[in-house]
Amino acid sequence: MTILGSRARRLALALCAGPVLAGLLATATATAPAAAAGPAGKPARSTTVTDVWMRDAVDDAGLQPYPGTRVWASPDIKVCPTSVECATSTFPVAGSTSYIFVKLRNPGPYGSGTDSGILHFYRTNPGGSLSWPLGWMPVALRAVTVPPGVTTVQVAWTAVPGPGHFSLLAVWESANDPLLLMTADTLTNVRYNNNIAWLDLVSV
Repeated sequence: MTILGSRARRLALALCAGPVLAGLLATATATAPAAAAGPAGKPARSTTVTDVWMRDAVDDAGLQPYPGTRVWASPDIKVCPTSVECATSTFPVAGSTSYIFVKLRNPGPYGSGTDSGILHFYRTNPGGSLSWPLGWMPVALRAVTVPPGVTTVQVAWTAVPGPGHFSLLAVWESANDPLLLMTADTLTNVRYNNNIAWLDLVSV
């Protein structure tokens, strides 16, 4: 009788606890923030304070990952022959000094507020590897404060390599807006980080 009584009490407790646990799980699921899945199930972005971004394409709204695949012709990067911003990006002359213009947009869909950070510029060698980071060389960097709106950053690019075909990257780094995912695959990095932009170009 003692054993049967003990089992009956355990069964009654389990029956009572079941609905309570189910309710707690349902509440936790309902209140947890949703995150888009990245490669290998990684979240696309955790909540951040700020969200400075650059477009991968004309239709890019800053979402991570960018749903398109053609990300190597960012409209937010221009290469111009003078320090006056040109209407469209031009092919730089090998050995000359050109000027890179980048438009930083604030806010994106994952944050708000003024941000301060460093905009890095990298390039590949003409005809070289796109593997990150070994295939990329630093070109310049600029410390920038980015208020709400669009901020244009200009840097001089001396000794343009080539002639040949190569690529530029603009990478925004900030403690309040960290890079989400960096792999050896540049295409993945650009699609999953709205604070990286890529421009394919040719020097002549």
